[in-house]
Amino acid sequence: MNTPNNLRELLTESEKKFTDRPAFIIKNSEGREAEISYGRLKREAEALGTALIYELGLKGKKTGIIGENSYEWCLSYLAVTGGVGVAVPIDKELPVEEIGNIISFAGIEAVICDGKSAGKLLSARYTEERELKLICTQSIKGTLSFYELLRKGEKHISEGKRDYFSAETDGDKMAVLLFTSGTTGMAKGVMLSHKNLISDLVSVSERIKITEADRTLSVLPLHHTYEAISFLMIIYSGGSIAFAESLRTLKEDFAFYRPTAFVTVPLLLEKLHRRIMLSIEEKGKRKKVQFFSVVSSAVSEDKRKKIFSDVHAFFGGRLNKIVVGAAALQKEVAEDFIMFGIPVIIGYGLTECSPIVICNSSENLATDSIGRSLQGVEVRIENPDEKGIGEICVKGPMVMLGYYKNKVATDEVLKDGFLHTGDLGYRDKVGNYHITGRKKNVIVTKNGKNIYPEEIEYYLLRNPVIADVMVYAEDDSIISAQIIPDTAEIERKLKKTAPTEQEIHKAVIEAVRSTNRKLPSYKSIKKVTLRNKDFIRTSTKKIKRDEKENKQ
Repeated sequence: MNTPNNLRELLTESEKKFTDRPAFIIKNSEGREAEISYGRLKREAEALGTALIYELGLKGKKTGIIGENSYEWCLSYLAVTGGVGVAVPIDKELPVEEIGNIISFAGIEAVICDGKSAGKLLSARYTEERELKLICTQSIKGTLSFYELLRKGEKHISEGKRDYFSAETDGDKMAVLLFTSGTTGMAKGVMLSHKNLISDLVSVSERIKITEADRTLSVLPLHHTYEAISFLMIIYSGGSIAFAESLRTLKEDFAFYRPTAFVTVPLLLEKLHRRIMLSIEEKGKRKKVQFFSVVSSAVSEDKRKKIFSDVHAFFGGRLNKIVVGAAALQKEVAEDFIMFGIPVIIGYGLTECSPIVICNSSENLATDSIGRSLQGVEVRIENPDEKGIGEICVKGPMVMLGYYKNKVATDEVLKDGFLHTGDLGYRDKVGNYHITGRKKNVIVTKNGKNIYPEEIEYYLLRNPVIADVMVYAEDDSIISAQIIPDTAEIERKLKKTAPTEQEIHKAVIEAVRSTNRKLPSYKSIKKVTLRNKDFIRTSTKKIKRDEKENKQ
């Protein structure tokens, strides 16, 4: 396929090449698999875009998109960016006040939403106060019908109205406005152009091979650019997309849709890994797995699939690649999946980079690094210390236009064409990059030593009795850890059900002491607090370190 200049050309070129192939796989009302072709996707994107222009006057305006992952979400994204104006994906989990703030700040005039999100906005009376048009995929009083707009758009096209088709789509102009849900600080509006998004998906597609035979199961929220670029990569490559019903039904969704590719974040993959390893333990096969982990590199992938057929069956039987990013992944988890015969490709990026800039590949499955920079990306390690660790700065066509209505914040991170990511890392002798932590999170001791919380968390999470952890320094520089115990693992270890609080506490303290013995004394954890509830997180499951509730 020729490299498209904008998102409308992306859909046009894909429809030409893959017209009758399925772009989306959905579960119909009878509980069976149904297909939505590339031809239908293009026709409906044109109809929706035409209706948004002629029925609602949204030409050149900003349109919000909020709701569960769905075909309608993706259709709306492509319709708006294909010739209407700017798409503003919004996190459906945000409090209604924050959603209202985004709508006001961005100047959004219409929102395409599902029933739950419509109810949220209607209850807050945003449609009345701000003359906001709500376009809903369900029948909700006080909203416009999404499907009625589609029909009206088709009618306008049949009457020869061509404003949507003749719209100029400048590759250098903003196509999408994304409000980050960062781990620290207030959300900022990231302006991404067509060129930003296209350049990234093309470069990533050269590194991660997706074909028309591939099917991905979408789990992460589409409002986040990590999942959005994944859906665009599938459209570019001619594959198909299915949507998980929820995290609770993931096993059933894998069995029903039988994906070949799965894009996820470390927290979810690590949970799935624990589930698999617990099943192996229950079947008395742990020693067999430990033996095979030593010799697996000499065994073909086909044989690995036979040996670990139960693991493959869990994922539907066809999974041949997992792509993971947004945070550090435990090395052992990646190695185990590769041992199972399912390659894990680790990538790195951020919303400001559309998002991926550094990535492994099927040919370079470096489980202890984030891989090498993509084609066209220049990476610089700024102000490296004696270990070569410094701030990762990147330059390339996927770097954002800037922060919306925030020149000060833009100038703070964009300098001489380089984006200062705020992440710390280094480049090894073979050219692979490694992340050591966030610049803002570094703990500096009284004698000038630097401590990276993420490093200590990595070592703690290698102990199975620890389900999750956040390391930080209290006001007096005491290295502290908030820990969520894995009670199931503690039960297994103690060979008893319902362990007491004292037994759980003892197991966790032993794990902390074991970790401390592996670390220099100045990095030792001095204070431990056990938690019985999850941390507050971003949409990509990163812990929000500045939340007071995460330190209680």
